[in-house]
Amino acid sequence: MGALAQFIGDWSHVLCAALFAVLTIWTSRHFATLMIGKLLVAAFSITAIWALSIAFGGVDRLESGVMESLRNCAWLVCLFMSSRLGLSEARHERGAMPLYAMLLLLLVAQSGLDIAAMMQEADGRALGPLAEVAVVLRVLWGIGALLLIQRIYVSSPAHTRAISGPIAAVMAAMWSYDLLLYGAAFFKAQGPVFILFAARGLIMASLAPIIAIALRNQGNQEFKPSRSLAWRGIGAALALLGMLLTLLVLLMIDSIATPMVSALTTGLVFVVVVGALVGLPSTRLHAQIKVLIAKHLFRHRYDYREQWMAFADTIGSGAHMPGAHIEQRAIKAMADITDSPAGLLLMQDASGGFVYQSAWNWPVSDEPASHEKAYRLPAAIIQRMEEECWIIDIADEKAAGSSLPDWLFQEPLSWALVPIFHFGDLIAVLVLARPPVMRSLDWEDFDMLRAAGKQVASTLAEAQGQAALAEARRFEEFNRRFAFIMHDIKNLVSQIALVARNAERHADNPEFRQDMVLTLKEAADKMNMMLARLSQHNSSSDVEATDFALGDVAHAVVASRKAAHPLLVEGDLAVPVMADRAKVEQILTHLVQNAIEASGGDAPVVLRLDRQDGAGRIAVMDYGSGMSAEFIRDELFRPFASTKEGGFGIGAYEARELVLTMDGALTVESTPGKGSIFTVSLPLADTVGSAGPAKERAA
Repeated sequence: MGALAQFIGDWSHVLCAALFAVLTIWTSRHFATLMIGKLLVAAFSITAIWALSIAFGGVDRLESGVMESLRNCAWLVCLFMSSRLGLSEARHERGAMPLYAMLLLLLVAQSGLDIAAMMQEADGRALGPLAEVAVVLRVLWGIGALLLIQRIYVSSPAHTRAISGPIAAVMAAMWSYDLLLYGAAFFKAQGPVFILFAARGLIMASLAPIIAIALRNQGNQEFKPSRSLAWRGIGAALALLGMLLTLLVLLMIDSIATPMVSALTTGLVFVVVVGALVGLPSTRLHAQIKVLIAKHLFRHRYDYREQWMAFADTIGSGAHMPGAHIEQRAIKAMADITDSPAGLLLMQDASGGFVYQSAWNWPVSDEPASHEKAYRLPAAIIQRMEEECWIIDIADEKAAGSSLPDWLFQEPLSWALVPIFHFGDLIAVLVLARPPVMRSLDWEDFDMLRAAGKQVASTLAEAQGQAALAEARRFEEFNRRFAFIMHDIKNLVSQIALVARNAERHADNPEFRQDMVLTLKEAADKMNMMLARLSQHNSSSDVEATDFALGDVAHAVVASRKAAHPLLVEGDLAVPVMADRAKVEQILTHLVQNAIEASGGDAPVVLRLDRQDGAGRIAVMDYGSGMSAEFIRDELFRPFASTKEGGFGIGAYEARELVLTMDGALTVESTPGKGSIFTVSLPLADTVGSAGPAKERAA
């Protein structure tokens, strides 16, 4: 163990020397023109030489002691010059002059003792008294140096602390460690002294990056640790202080000669340590320490950057509350600001009152019907919050005899009422539970909660807007399907009307009667399908793709329309496609019905099937009035635009929408006075065999 500590001590001092040598070179290149830069170069170089002297010569040589005194002197001169350049009032500097003089005398005395010790050792005499006096002088030096740093830093104006603060912190860390080291040596704790000497190089090496960062900043930004780092640093400092106090107590116990006193004192220390380990994890103790430190060590109670990031993370992503509703996340985000363990959200109902909406960690009843009665705010309180826009401290209101509802006074968790405003309108009220350490709300709490409340209001309003938008989309989907169905019903009515007109001439024809019965049966089936499509569970965007021959669908459409108008099917009837058969039939029904209505007399409507460019195609051609290019471009696929009297303007729009849901395409070619061609292209399927071309005519 001793060899390992010696190895660590030697090479850690070598590392320290290397880092300070690099720091010396870098400082000489960037700050050599400044007086303080020259002094820092001297201090860094002497520190590097001191570390090398310990690494190669050990701590008990004269050179090491003298170099340590020179190192302290160089840093003391840097502190003196930085304070002289930074202070605007000379009285601060004059007040520190006695400390400077005392420290210089201590350095001279240390060097004299080191030289006397070397001479006495050369004569072979014991070093006991001189060594003890040297240790005492170094302890006094450490105490005086720390007092001087504190006095200089407190007296420095704020604009000079950006660069002087880190340097002062480095000096304080360096001389605090020296004070600990020589304090242990004063109590003759050989084991701790050996370990502290071994770790000294690592401590000094860790200070070099801090100095580099401070010099690189050059005072452009305030060198200030974050609140979380400060909390951890304070915790580490308190832990280190506890360890040091325990070590000092144990050293004092070890020096007590009486065994009984030593045993009793050791037992007492053991009880104190165990009690600290048991009490420190307490949430209430943590809260008390946090309030105490925030009140006396920080300028503001809150670290606004960290608070806002934590707030946004909780209310936005809900990483700490998976599956929680947005309202519960909003409550927790607000409660975390004041360390509240629970919260209750009240929102406006249809009658204008504010009733229970959601809760987080709040002990609410399991019967939802009782929530509105149990948690309700009277109109007078709502009006007061709207007028004052102020957060209500429930404890203060109770002491003042306010007219708050009884459930707020009777509920032991109730602590504060936070109004949530959105564009000047009160949309919610948040009831926060009292934190682990009870305290009164102050201006900083009010400002923080009001700022966070605005974000909560926007989030809740956005959530309500999203819910309303989703409901509107459901209605829109329903209305769209209803519009399509109305158009389909119109087509069926037209089909039945044509059958009825033809029945006057062909009622005696058995084939016509057979086709008429088939047409009426198919019309009834399609009406039932339309009613099913109005269901909320049936969306027009649902696609059930199967492979089938495109000619089979063409046959079905022709069979339902051949009694009303001449139809002709030609081309490759076995073109295999992958699509939703019912929707393809619905598309062709729209297009064929439109073609029949656009055609005059006995001019047939032709359905031509083929395959091209990896798609199965079916073209619906008529020889009617046709359409202009402007109408096709601007009006054809717009809902409710139609060239037919009494038309809905839905057929072409619905046909194109249905084709798009099946990854297909619908194209149009038309010439006024000559007719139109609507071509539907659908993805080919490879599972259906190909048949030869066929041609069928239906009268």
